[in-house]
Amino acid sequence: MGLNKDVEAILNKQIELEFDAAAVYYGMYIYFEQELFKGFSAWFKHQVDEERSHAAKLVQYMLERGAAPAVPATKAPKTTYASPLDAMKGALAHEQANTAGIHACLKAAAKADDPATVEMLQWFVKEQVEEEQWAGEYVQMVQKVQSSVGGMYAFDHAVSKRVK
Repeated sequence: MGLNKDVEAILNKQIELEFDAAAVYYGMYIYFEQELFKGFSAWFKHQVDEERSHAAKLVQYMLERGAAPAVPATKAPKTTYASPLDAMKGALAHEQANTAGIHACLKAAAKADDPATVEMLQWFVKEQVEEEQWAGEYVQMVQKVQSSVGGMYAFDHAVSKRVK
């Protein structure tokens, strides 16, 4: 059974959001690498791969449903930030946008009476809870330690241990 056209369109929009997040995180990886925050840079490099895998999961699902996934062009990411906190706040904003996109996909699938897509999207709902959690925690920690070079590097080191 094919996908409803509205569901197909909104899933393609979500693919674009996932690729955009990957590009943004690639820019953050570059920024943190240049600032010598090796833990943060490793984390964001890991996030690049994770966001791409999210897009790939949506593409695969659409192909299985006989739909036409679209791979968007991405714009060059920002690679400089006013501060590590500015970058972390940007990451949180991207995760919140992805969450909103997933919720919009879910609403469209429910409206189209498409239980298979609703079920597939549940994985993304759970994933976004985790994604927003780390982004929010990183913003809070950087806010707490940003005035201490030692504190920033200690947090950076702790983040490096979280990279899978």
